[in-house]
Amino acid sequence: MKFAKNLGLMSLLWLAMAPAYAAMVTTHEIAAESTPATMMNGNAQRQHVQQQLIELGVEPAIAVDRVNQMSGQQIASLQGQISKLPAGAGVSTTDLLLIIILLVLLL
Repeated sequence: MKFAKNLGLMSLLWLAMAPAYAAMVTTHEIAAESTPATMMNGNAQRQHVQQQLIELGVEPAIAVDRVNQMSGQQIASLQGQISKLPAGAGVSTTDLLLIIILLVLLL
């Protein structure tokens, strides 16, 4: 029984791990992103995303902190689509059912 619990726990931990990806960024790519026009557009996008978060019930100070931690690409992908995105950590229904079944079997 102890082996089954350990195996179930390891399975849950394995499911929770997500791979991380990184890529090299050249100086030219960074310089291209930081033109004055891009920075002005980026500031407007950041303010728009902050406003959307506040409208969804996030405290203004927290919304500002969250948006300041996002990259320009993340801001661009979120703008106008926040209400369409799923809430939570991204656990699918299938994953949730699998976790519940494992917990029921182990207990």
